[in-house]
Amino acid sequence: MRLGSLFGLLPSLWRLLRPRGRRARPRRSGDRLWLFLLLLGVVGYVVWDTYFRPVSQIYKATGGLELYFAPAQGRAAKNRLLGLINAAQNRIEVAALELEDREIGQALTRAAAKGVRVRMFNDADYRRETRESLGVKSSSQARCETLQRVQVCYDSRNNALMHHKFVLIDDLGVWTGSTNLTWNAFERNNENSLWLPVRGLVEVYRAEFETIFAGQESGLGRSERFQIGSTEGTVYFSPAGGREGRGAVLDLLKRAKREIWVAAFVLTDTRMVEAMVQAHRRGVRVQVVIEARNLENSRGETLKQAGIDVRKDGNPYTMHHKVMVVDGEWVVTGSYNFTSSGFGRNNENLLILHDSALAQRYQQEVAAIWRAGTRL
Repeated sequence: MRLGSLFGLLPSLWRLLRPRGRRARPRRSGDRLWLFLLLLGVVGYVVWDTYFRPVSQIYKATGGLELYFAPAQGRAAKNRLLGLINAAQNRIEVAALELEDREIGQALTRAAAKGVRVRMFNDADYRRETRESLGVKSSSQARCETLQRVQVCYDSRNNALMHHKFVLIDDLGVWTGSTNLTWNAFERNNENSLWLPVRGLVEVYRAEFETIFAGQESGLGRSERFQIGSTEGTVYFSPAGGREGRGAVLDLLKRAKREIWVAAFVLTDTRMVEAMVQAHRRGVRVQVVIEARNLENSRGETLKQAGIDVRKDGNPYTMHHKVMVVDGEWVVTGSYNFTSSGFGRNNENLLILHDSALAQRYQQEVAAIWRAGTRL
């Protein structure tokens, strides 16, 4: 249970504690004490489980986290991903909205040709791009097909996106972030890519991949804490675990004390917007930049009317981040857009990371995009 869920229980617990109606017999002091102690215990457990419980050794690594920001580091990011694919010995799993990059497609087919088991799960709307990137012509409408020895399955839902962007290399690590496997993403867009070399984290992502690849397309939704050097993190998966992930983001916004920086491809989640407004009202500095073409559908005007400085981005291509930086300590990132679809329908992975040095790198990126933007 996360803090947001716990806070939702407080009104019910209060109704249990107080007398009901003018003629109601007051509750005995022993009953009230018992309920108070129960509530105190629940709060204590949730706080400990969320913030202080040691991370299991299997989900720890001494270091090796890598962060890339496109487009400035887009070529370096792609070269690193290509190097990881080329070095794979046993298996590669790819969950990606789309594959529209010949270099990555060729790397995957080379890996498959040398005996690496390569599997991919894509959104069905991007069949053509996947086939072209793998160098195959096909008109099949089957859910799964084999292309150049690469096993590819497609999401079959009509009302949701298979929106992940992650690659698993053997048991070595997870490549993830906002970056689609497209030429534009690496060369033109504002994106962030992470390499997370934690074996236990690979197992968590792989369990999610196996579930959606097998046809349970809402996913497994298992969250897990992990640690890489000084960086502590938690991963969440939508839609099966989407409410838990959204609750964790809302908790973070509610606990903000000094500043919140947001770079959002789209921002329509009304509860997140309200949490930003409430943070602003209690004196937290809130700075928001939104992808220009999504301004009309986002809640920028609501934030502006509350007195928050909101800007549309200045990239003539796409500002594709889904990033929040809170108090120079916490980072929210991943494929997860800040929308109701992000937690309720789409396949997403959401990361909440705690590390002041990492947060400063993300904040510098968001601040630069914000300064280059235009005030609403």
